[in-house]
Amino acid sequence: MSKKGKAVTRDIVVVLHGHLGQRTVLGVAIPVLKGHIASLASNRIFDGLTEREIVIGFRELASQFITSDYHPTYIQRRLGPSGFLELKGKRYRFRNKLIANKTQSELELLQDELIASLRTAYEERQAVISRIEQASTLPSECIEERYALVDAYLSQIAGNRGEMFEVVSFAVLREYFRSFGFSLQRFSTIHANDGGMDFVGGEAIYQVTTDESVQKLRKDLSKSPGTKRVLVRPTVSDEIASLREKEILEIIELKDLLQHFIGWLLSRDKRAKEAGHLQRVLNIALEEFQRENRAELPTLRQ
Repeated sequence: MSKKGKAVTRDIVVVLHGHLGQRTVLGVAIPVLKGHIASLASNRIFDGLTEREIVIGFRELASQFITSDYHPTYIQRRLGPSGFLELKGKRYRFRNKLIANKTQSELELLQDELIASLRTAYEERQAVISRIEQASTLPSECIEERYALVDAYLSQIAGNRGEMFEVVSFAVLREYFRSFGFSLQRFSTIHANDGGMDFVGGEAIYQVTTDESVQKLRKDLSKSPGTKRVLVRPTVSDEIASLREKEILEIIELKDLLQHFIGWLLSRDKRAKEAGHLQRVLNIALEEFQRENRAELPTLRQ
């Protein structure tokens, strides 16, 4: 019954609310949304936008929020039954099932919310950077204060759409493995919050995401069959756990990060009586958030 109810309420508002603050997703969605609004305002059928027209809209948004150039995959990822776009000829529009019966005022409100979320995502990141910088200036013996900050940020899954979880989990795992002489590198360099990012270490890819759908996992596995993976995600459902194959070496949950990985780093810092490991975790996270930040900082307008 719950699945049936979810299907009935799924529309473009619900779908795009699930991508609030996600820059490259909204960079594609907002131009298409504007096209639908303009068509309703002039009482005509919306034929869709060409890729070139979407690129123009993307770059207009980029001049305000996201100094990242367009890439064709930003559209391709949103096509099909699980996406919000459909292709008619050479033009893209929202899937009819998602946009049906939506009024102009509803879509205009949605547009305002999406644009506001881009600005909010930037402002939230500034606050995070400031707090990490402040914590980094504390005396080295202030172990618990640093631990509390790492713990709090790692557990923040809602609100920023997983960016915090993805970046901080990378910082924790990288410092943990560094302690044993292994290197873990971040695969993507910007826009972690667009639904997932990968770390690479040794012979496996650490696939990190807050999207816990089985459909997404199956899709990811099919992209590069034979690639060994370690899944890093907030929780693991029974259905996902049952999908463990030769390619999936292990699944790391939020509770594993908090209890095992951070727990080990914390215990070593307490033994040394100074926050060496935890400070390095903060340093790594700070560097990654600043990298994300550089995608917006030069051109963000008031």
